Amino acid sequence: MTDLEKFIQIFNGLEERFGYHIASYDNSEGKRSGLSKTSHYPHTKEMWQAHLEGKKFKVTIKTEQGSRTIQADSLGICPINKDSKCQWGAIDLDNYKPNIKELFKKLKTINVPMIPFRSKSGGIHLYVFMTQYVPALLMREKLHEIKHIFGVEKPDKIFPIQKYLNLEKGSAGSWINMPYYKETITERYMILESGGKGTIQQFFEAYEKSKIAPDQLKKLKCTIDEGEIGDWFKDGPPCLQTLAKFGIEEQYRNDTLIDMSRYIKMRYPDSWEKKVHEYNTKFFEPIGTGLPYKEVTTVIGSRTKKDYQYRCSQDHIKSVCNKSQCILRKFGVKSLKGVPNTALGPLTYVKSTPLNWFLGFDGEEVRLTSKELTNQQLAREAATEQTKRTPPRMKTTDWDSAIIELQSKATGEDAPEESQPMYKLKLYLTEYCFNMRRSDDRKQLMLGKPFIDEKEGKIYFMFDPFFTFIQDSKKWKPFESLTHEMLKKFKGISHKKIHITGNVKRNVYIVDIVVFEEDKVEPDTPDFTLSEEELPF
Repeated sequence: MTDLEKFIQIFNGLEERFGYHIASYDNSEGKRSGLSKTSHYPHTKEMWQAHLEGKKFKVTIKTEQGSRTIQADSLGICPINKDSKCQWGAIDLDNYKPNIKELFKKLKTINVPMIPFRSKSGGIHLYVFMTQYVPALLMREKLHEIKHIFGVEKPDKIFPIQKYLNLEKGSAGSWINMPYYKETITERYMILESGGKGTIQQFFEAYEKSKIAPDQLKKLKCTIDEGEIGDWFKDGPPCLQTLAKFGIEEQYRNDTLIDMSRYIKMRYPDSWEKKVHEYNTKFFEPIGTGLPYKEVTTVIGSRTKKDYQYRCSQDHIKSVCNKSQCILRKFGVKSLKGVPNTALGPLTYVKSTPLNWFLGFDGEEVRLTSKELTNQQLAREAATEQTKRTPPRMKTTDWDSAIIELQSKATGEDAPEESQPMYKLKLYLTEYCFNMRRSDDRKQLMLGKPFIDEKEGKIYFMFDPFFTFIQDSKKWKPFESLTHEMLKKFKGISHKKIHITGNVKRNVYIVDIVVFEEDKVEPDTPDFTLSEEELPF
């Protein structure tokens, strides 16, 4: 396999679309400017070759007059393919100006096999590579877990940007500029731990060592909630965990201790002053001594006079902010003065129809419908009713972020069989056909009675009377069309037109008694309406 073929194979993504850049000039900051566009045609091997050689390649574009050909400079690829899967992902750190030593320290500490590259704008792209394709949803979930460690707040800095792709509806996918443009003199290179430029051959070697299997990606732990740091900042803001893990810059030491003291006071209300001193010697340079005693007592004094909120807008906090996680923490940003601290999560669901959600609220589970889950006011009312306590109100945007975050990690379980619509429908059909008054006169079908043909061993019924029965007496919710489809799936049931009266044929369902009874659900009582206490959820 040639180097070109190997490169194409590694960065293979959406084959039906590609991005391209047309360079123009260097601006005052020394960055290459120009035009970036998406082509709705497949990319070619010749384009990849031109990209690596730094040569222009032809791109066909559509115009009002038809189409024409232009010259492009470099290639961009969307990692998600038409099946909504990908074999690589990336985090865009374009505004990240790291100390390379610090960057690799973070990569080693969180044990994530990622390869850093210089980007077109001079920032950094962090790539993770797979041995085989994985769902784009899974890739985004894992990259989302670690992006805040590198100061990335915006979700559109994670590639693939899309979770699902639908080319038929015009979705082109979002692409990222490929590395090694002008390979021999490239400025888009793999960054070596020494800070030097990695050649494409060195990248190939790093790729073979760093690529991981799907199971490894699923099990990848990218957070720092566990271990010693996690214990010290249990249920606290993720930003404080990150700062404590990777070091606190000298100019931010006092400000960081102020925010830490906010957390400490909430977690240890009876001994918080002593704890502030302990955290100081644990996490502030010089380790074992920390900030001078006088500076620490000043911080404690300010907290004694007034309970300040976390100062999330400060640069050193903002750079490692993970708000969607923080608002879920018991001692996170949503903690309100005069309101008991609460913790949301985890979120689970039962695969019933409709879905039943269970949201953790301070150690208790609150049962919610999908409508209640996505509406904070309805969720608070449900929590009040079920726990006799009302959660503090959050900003609507914060609630939405929290629910989206919880849903990304939600686990589900199968609903009990007796709660499933198919089970219930068979139960109702059994009652209708076998337990109600039946007739041996075919004409009685028109009066809503099942007709039994004992010679054939079959029961006939018309849909409309049966549907009225389950709607009125069983509170059946599915529409007629869906109910029809469900009936057709039962073993021993067929559907055809027969003569009932006159020459007109009418649609009826036919139940083969022998076949149906093999799998028939036997009702316990003549009345199958469940009371509120008996409902499975």
